[in-house]
Amino acid sequence: MAGAAPQPHTKGGKKALDAEINLVPFIDLLSCCISFLLITAVWTQIAGLQVSSSGGPPEPQQKQEQTVDLKLLLTEKGYQLTMPGAAVEIPKVTSAGGQAAFDRRALAEKLKTLKTSLPDQSAITVQPEDAVAYDDLVNTVDICLGEQLRNVTVAPLN
Repeated sequence: MAGAAPQPHTKGGKKALDAEINLVPFIDLLSCCISFLLITAVWTQIAGLQVSSSGGPPEPQQKQEQTVDLKLLLTEKGYQLTMPGAAVEIPKVTSAGGQAAFDRRALAEKLKTLKTSLPDQSAITVQPEDAVAYDDLVNTVDICLGEQLRNVTVAPLN
């Protein structure tokens, strides 16, 4: 047997029940698994998006004087940025392949101008339709985070 000590025979012709098992390969495997788990635990924190869900009760936030309730709708037609008293439509653009895609550059410019006019604004609610691809939602959240809107909430479209 690999890793077991030779088994001496006892007086009655029976084999002894004592055996030594080599535990070194098992310890090596365990140490590799532990190091792998520690390394991947850091990756999950780095790659995660920090967004809040609107499913539960709202967290108490201190309202600042110059903030507004921003909502960014992702529809089949494009983006729709709404705030109290105003709404901005950003239609989809047609690419060279003939497919319509969200105009991310125009959205970034609109959010940048909004951020310059409201420097204390840090919250936005992104509401995608069911037909919107997940990739488009993630890219939209990335654009919002890139324009210093740190409190991004993803909520279903009502």
